[in-house]
Amino acid sequence: MLCNFLQGEFIILPEMEVKKTSTFLIWSILTTGCLFDARDYKIPNELILLGYVGGLLLNTRSYQLMGVAFFIGKAIWPILLLSLLNLARGLGAGDVKLFSVMSTMVGAADLVTTFIYSVMLAGVIAIGLCIKNGHIVKRKLHYSYYIAAAFFLLQYKQG
Repeated sequence: MLCNFLQGEFIILPEMEVKKTSTFLIWSILTTGCLFDARDYKIPNELILLGYVGGLLLNTRSYQLMGVAFFIGKAIWPILLLSLLNLARGLGAGDVKLFSVMSTMVGAADLVTTFIYSVMLAGVIAIGLCIKNGHIVKRKLHYSYYIAAAFFLLQYKQG
């Protein structure tokens, strides 16, 4: 139950509406990110900024002024944790930012589940390519594809 404490009222905001909006925003960001990733092997910062604006709006709508603090916390923790994978060249900086944007719109459990699914999907595809080609894959994988696929699987599982 989400309430408006600043005005002294207890107005219940429809949680299902916020969830549908966040799911639509995440799908839009992920789809656009996949298209840019396929073309340029880069996810533009403008898209990430747009996602952050959406996450900030969702958080302030749900939690009013406290939503800003929640937004900042939600945006920072994936960057801190996934930066290690970025330094090890296991994950691109754009992919880390995509996870950060997603975190501002969904809960930690959904984000962690999406991350686990995306790693498993990428691993299966990489093994399949190694078997098909008979050698180790020498090109970069478009990891944004696996993030989008994992988020889809998570939505399908919950629905």
